[in-house]
Amino acid sequence: MEIKVNPIINNNMLIIGAGEAGGRIAQEFSNHGFSKVIALNTAKADLEGLELGEERKFLVQVSDGQGAGKNPEKVRQAIDSFYADALGFVQKWIDGATSCYVLVGGGGGTGGGLGLVLAQIAGELGLPVGVIYTLPRQSEGGLVFYNALKNLREMHENAKSMAISPLIIVDNNKLTDKFESSAANFWGPVNSAIVEVMKSFNEFSQRPSKHFSALDGEDLKRLLSKGGACAIGSFDISETDSEEALTRRIADSFFMDGFNLATAGAAGVIVLGSQKTLETSSSSRFLKIVLDQTAELIKGGDMFVGVYDQEDVKFLRAYVIFNGLKLPDERIKAMMEGVRSSYDKMKAKENRIGDGIFLDTEGDVEDMFSDTGGHGGTIRRIIRPNSSGGQSQGGFGSSDRPAIQMNQPKAAPAKVDGVKRKER
Repeated sequence: MEIKVNPIINNNMLIIGAGEAGGRIAQEFSNHGFSKVIALNTAKADLEGLELGEERKFLVQVSDGQGAGKNPEKVRQAIDSFYADALGFVQKWIDGATSCYVLVGGGGGTGGGLGLVLAQIAGELGLPVGVIYTLPRQSEGGLVFYNALKNLREMHENAKSMAISPLIIVDNNKLTDKFESSAANFWGPVNSAIVEVMKSFNEFSQRPSKHFSALDGEDLKRLLSKGGACAIGSFDISETDSEEALTRRIADSFFMDGFNLATAGAAGVIVLGSQKTLETSSSSRFLKIVLDQTAELIKGGDMFVGVYDQEDVKFLRAYVIFNGLKLPDERIKAMMEGVRSSYDKMKAKENRIGDGIFLDTEGDVEDMFSDTGGHGGTIRRIIRPNSSGGQSQGGFGSSDRPAIQMNQPKAAPAKVDGVKRKER
């Protein structure tokens, strides 16, 4: 079965939340009016907390509904036991869908273990696959960082081959500082900000513009077809902003710090304002600053711009996507330092942990810190390749199409619900 690599260009998207973090983001997609939203989890309690309707939830049976204990390998090792049922569940919701986003909290056990499995399933069912991947907060510590780095390496390898497109990476460390929330609704504003960017690009790319220019569906397709990592963000523009203040807003707009934006293959900008605002000369001046700054940041990549009227915007609001990026080495190194500082303590507790499943070997951790300079070396050493090359064991492609790759995946059934899979 070939994986289609057409990027996501409209609102007929199947949204799949994996694990607790992915389920919460999926809930926010539903709150914003997306109808094809489902969630899978190994923890029954997490599913019960989602207001999606019971028919949209699937309990992955790996631990009697008690979760994965921040152990992605527990989920991977159980693939044979749940793959057919999970595929059948997802298949019920694909009617009318033209694409799929898998939502993953990279540091958890369920999200980390299920993310690429669900990407495989979506590809098996003929849908182009994108991923929204969240990195943990700084306070979450070494084990969570270790999981997030291992899983990110696999995701990024698939993004480079275009089996996943786009791979949107957001950093909860940045988002929880950027958006105010309460203890009662800690993640709501953060996840809403992510969804608003995605909704705006998908919604406005289907609309005409009578202003500066439109960012149409074909533009969005090209924007999301660059492979590699993808950064998203948003910012408001005040009519009292100086050029220097606006420049700072643009630089701080992304939901993850540390990207070298000059490595982007393409950038997309959507600017919104009321009809009255867009008729002013000041809006034209601010638009020129935003576009000039964006062009300077990408240094020669493709640039797509849409300007639209929206009456509920105070002055101007901008949403941005930069795609085709190299991974943000500084943030990766900071997370690796978190693993390093926790490693000795974790190793001392191995007997209490049990089977040593969280850190495969001391050498594996040491490899994570070798050759950290530059893009690629930082990530590729997080997981050693399998003797088989790390390729998925199910035949998700052909000689001219990329296949989803996982670290030591289990083979899915040869035939599931009428969908034939290539044998090894």
